[in-house]
Amino acid sequence: MASVFEMARALGEELQKTPQVEALLAAKKAYEEDPEISQAVAEYTKMHEDFQAKIQAGGIAPEEQKAFSEEMKKRGEFIKNNKLASDLYTAEMNFNNFINSVFNVVTATLAGEDPAENNGCSPSSCASCGGGCH
Repeated sequence: MASVFEMARALGEELQKTPQVEALLAAKKAYEEDPEISQAVAEYTKMHEDFQAKIQAGGIAPEEQKAFSEEMKKRGEFIKNNKLASDLYTAEMNFNNFINSVFNVVTATLAGEDPAENNGCSPSSCASCGGGCH
């Protein structure tokens, strides 16, 4: 059993060397180092949590709900249009697609299938997984 965990550790080390992980770490670092976007996201999250607490505590007037929706939309647009946030989102999506493609290979192998035959990591399926096959 120890060899499975050793292989998992080795896989993790190999994954660290992939462009998807490198891009994710770089995007995350840039995002976290920018005080403007970090603060904007923190404020957006806090506003949402506070509003949810108000809803659970009792009625919210329609005017207050409308004002909240408009403010959240404005703040959401700012975050969505921020290059660092956009880059992080893209890097996260690429990373998730990549990890899913790796997981699909493991799952297919466990099922006794050839991963290349079932949309696994093969040149014919790379375009669909977005994971950057080797």
